[in-house]
Amino acid sequence: MNKLITVFLILGLIFSITSIAGEENANPVEWKYKASSWIISTSVSNDASYNAASALDGSIYFFDKSGKLLWTGNVGHRVVSFSISETKPEITAVTGERVYIFNKSGKQLSEYKTVQGSYMVINQAGDFIGGSSSNVYAIVYKDARPFWDYRTGDKVNSVSLTSDGSTMAVASSDKSIYLLKSGFLLWKYDVQAPVISVATTPDASYVVCGSGSFDSKEGEGPKDFKVFLFDKNGNLLWDYKVGYTVSSVAITPDGSYIAVGSWDKKVHIFSKSGEHLKEFKTEGNVLSVAITPDGQKVFAGSTDANVYFLDIASMSAPAKESSPKVIFFITPGIIILIIALVIGIKKKKKN
Repeated sequence: MNKLITVFLILGLIFSITSIAGEENANPVEWKYKASSWIISTSVSNDASYNAASALDGSIYFFDKSGKLLWTGNVGHRVVSFSISETKPEITAVTGERVYIFNKSGKQLSEYKTVQGSYMVINQAGDFIGGSSSNVYAIVYKDARPFWDYRTGDKVNSVSLTSDGSTMAVASSDKSIYLLKSGFLLWKYDVQAPVISVATTPDASYVVCGSGSFDSKEGEGPKDFKVFLFDKNGNLLWDYKVGYTVSSVAITPDGSYIAVGSWDKKVHIFSKSGEHLKEFKTEGNVLSVAITPDGQKVFAGSTDANVYFLDIASMSAPAKESSPKVIFFITPGIIILIIALVIGIKKKKKN
């Protein structure tokens, strides 16, 4: 009997130690890089082989999948969007009024001017550009020429194009999210706060957006700023209160995973159903996020001037949701220890 008790005690200790070790997440940072200034835009290729980032001072950084800096440059303007081509060895960088095309070695191949706008984004094929004109107009260019536009009720803060360039989601300070197709309104939704960021799946089956305020100040307490997910018909599937300006959102092609960059200095990961799965804290406000199509990696840029390439599985669970998991993990070890204790007590009584 003494041997049996000893075995139970040993097993209990092993389970408990293993559980505690298992609760500690591995370091999610696969690599990071310190840039010259705040990181305002990030992009990742479909297979994560290449990653691009831009800083507030106009610097461009191009990395391989291991984080090796392949080349860097400066176009003299803030680059607000990248497109890493899957079919051609090209990277397209878009500023408020110019488009620059580089090869993957960093050589500039061409550039052209667009109508000045506050925000511009390009589809992966590089033939459509979306942005704003005169602040309140959402505009689409085809082959560098204005193709169609649509007037919103206030400043256009962000846009997202479908892969074929026909449909564009628009985030506006008029507190509305728009989905437009060829210049016509498909649907519009009032989220009760300025919409700062937006992203759509390649076929516009899902649209994610975030609310906030560019006037938010460091140290301010939480506000009613949220992330929202809509289906293709404009039905609100769910919303989640982040509490701080949601400056960037990204979504996998099938809509399964959503990455959020927020002014709470965190990268957040959500499921399609709205479950808050993971988070990672940086030392500054997270201004840009990009997620790989498989939902396994996220590339984020922060006002701490770092870019972070993160393994999502290794990120921490949100703090308020982690406590029950600790209880669950250590339960097997505790149960075995209790069994050993009970056996010992019974044996003592018999004696």
